[in-house]
Amino acid sequence: MSKATSDVTDGLILQAFDEQGSAKATLSDKRGLSASIPEILGAIAIGVVVLATTGFGIAAGYNYSQDSSAKSLLESVKSAQTLYQSKNQTFGALTDLTSGTPAALDGNPTNVAITADTTDYCAVSKSGSMGGTEYWITAKSGTIVTLQPTAAQAGVTCPTLP
Repeated sequence: MSKATSDVTDGLILQAFDEQGSAKATLSDKRGLSASIPEILGAIAIGVVVLATTGFGIAAGYNYSQDSSAKSLLESVKSAQTLYQSKNQTFGALTDLTSGTPAALDGNPTNVAITADTTDYCAVSKSGSMGGTEYWITAKSGTIVTLQPTAAQAGVTCPTLP
């Protein structure tokens, strides 16, 4: 029984491709490929959902990486301030941290600002993410926050970025 079914199925498949203009005949024949409007709209909807999900994932990954980079820069500032303070008995401004041999802070970051005096410092870094979140760190707390600390909380007036 299964052999007869197999022969019939193979015969139908071969017959469809043996006709003249086989691709056209296959697409237009009721036994060939067919698509209805609901099937087409469903396929388009699935495609849109897949593209939207991919776009959202890429945007979220980009924002996360930019925010992490801004926080990492502040952690570098914290380490550089510790090194600079141990050598000079005062905290340093951005130019103090990036100059000298070896420099306490590598490069010349443009998305960071620092206010410092002998006992305290406050630093801000702006994320390159779509939201442009600003992160703050002070000598007193040593933790990264998203709200600008007051002068009383930081010990110095915290800088701002444009």
